[in-house]
Amino acid sequence: MKKRSLISESEKERIRSLYNLNESLPDLDVFPIKGDRYNIGYDQDWDDFTDPRRTANTDYSRKATHAGAGGHLKGHIGVDIFGPKGTPILAPVDGKVKYGGNGLTVIIEDPETGYSHWLGHLDSISVDENDFVFAGQQVGTLGNSGNASGTAPHLHYNIYKTSGGFYSGEDPIDVLKKSMDKEPKDIEDLEYDEMGDTFKEKFKKFFGMDNKDEKTDEDRPATEAEDEFEIWDVMKKTGSAFMDKIKGLFN
Repeated sequence: MKKRSLISESEKERIRSLYNLNESLPDLDVFPIKGDRYNIGYDQDWDDFTDPRRTANTDYSRKATHAGAGGHLKGHIGVDIFGPKGTPILAPVDGKVKYGGNGLTVIIEDPETGYSHWLGHLDSISVDENDFVFAGQQVGTLGNSGNASGTAPHLHYNIYKTSGGFYSGEDPIDVLKKSMDKEPKDIEDLEYDEMGDTFKEKFKKFFGMDNKDEKTDEDRPATEAEDEFEIWDVMKKTGSAFMDKIKGLFN
């Protein structure tokens, strides 16, 4: 019986890329721009913000393009979303904040899906690196920093496997369209059950609720709470103090 040859992971990835067999991108919890004055994709209607769904299109390309300041010799990996300068930019998912290059850039690393969300050309940033942010939380404002200087204000949005890096990004137009009507939740309305498994594990460990049956009273933190659900409900009522604790989980 002949042995079957094994295909390396890198070769599998190359084949998937060649024949467009990549797995589906994860959905966004929130559209990354607040409000309804924006236009997805660069075309003749790029500055028409009156009907975003009708004018939405993709300007993603793996081929070199000379559009924009300096051009994109490795392709335009991602989609530009045009809008008024200073428009709030929102985290599209829960995750950890990293800073990127090319002007002011916020990257949200989602530990649940293994994907990163690139929010580029910002005018300002309102979060610190290594902060944990919730979907819908403002992370900055729309601008034209980096190699977008001198062009119309826009957000460069890219989604890619964190392990693969920026240039492994796929066309995000479909997940962007699906998220256009999704409204961000207030922090106070978030329920513990809605959080991902990675978050829950860190939360329980942070408050000494992991393997609590094996812990002595001396090992446990100073809390009368019976479980993580009770801690969550109590902490939500503390507002900014709650957010500070949450950010600490991912430092």
